[in-house]
Amino acid sequence: MITSEKLQCRFEQEHSNRIKVLDEPKDNLKLVQNWIELESRSILHTHNNVDADAAFSAALMILIRERIHGKNSTHLEFLPSDFPVESESSLGVDMMNGGNSIKGIGHGSAFGELVTIATKLKAIPHRLFTSFADQLNLTDSGKPCNDRIALAGLTKSWKYAGLEDREIVSRAKEILNGMWIGKEKHYSRLKISNKIPIKNGIALNLHGGGVDRRTLSRRGALLVINHHQDIGQSIILTPKGKKAKLDLNDLTSTLPQSWFVHPTGWMACYGSLKAIKNPENSGISLPELCMVTHDWISKNIEINSTVVQE
Repeated sequence: MITSEKLQCRFEQEHSNRIKVLDEPKDNLKLVQNWIELESRSILHTHNNVDADAAFSAALMILIRERIHGKNSTHLEFLPSDFPVESESSLGVDMMNGGNSIKGIGHGSAFGELVTIATKLKAIPHRLFTSFADQLNLTDSGKPCNDRIALAGLTKSWKYAGLEDREIVSRAKEILNGMWIGKEKHYSRLKISNKIPIKNGIALNLHGGGVDRRTLSRRGALLVINHHQDIGQSIILTPKGKKAKLDLNDLTSTLPQSWFVHPTGWMACYGSLKAIKNPENSGISLPELCMVTHDWISKNIEINSTVVQE
């Protein structure tokens, strides 16, 4: 026989279990991981009349899946913000309800939480979108943001220009993709800059691509000479060269008249990506340029050292 005390005890236990289930936070990391790894075409939901959080959150998740599964691997649908997203093949970003929705209230924005999760999953490079996440964590929570590029304002501008929700997400994806590609190129420059030969404070870059001058500076380079058939010739100071108070204006009378020397003295060039020229027409051969630069560095470092000693 079940007594009233036993019924009361069972009721309290069931009520306690129900509260525990409701209070238990969703494993959003696992949720996002499972959705990213779906081999079949997945569905992504965000709300109608997108704001910056919705646009950039959707753009981020589409971009991640594109890089893993290829283009058109995600179907984007716009729904009311309170629509419950429950399907296992679906993910809701900046959506309020449903077991498969991420709102990001704890972080300040859905984008902020998604960036944190994607970084932990190594789906995006470390700190790639951190500044954007920090910005949206403020603006999406109604807090002031003094950053120069306010994503909320950018999204409003797209709206005022007449762009529809899908176009706005596409524009947001272009920005994130450009940042990602830029990060990859930065890593490539770091690798190249760790292999470029440096002698007597001069780094010689003959491969034609960009270099990371801070890396060269740490390795002891005062400047880098760039020489490439499809770009031209140039001399650019590294941070170490600037700290040594080198000024390329000193070479104005030595270099051919066709060369441009920046007024602040950090760069001298014949040709660049902005104005491509053939280095054969620069008026000075690469060996001569290296020799002239070496002699100038030796003289200036000696003078600067004397000034410091005095």
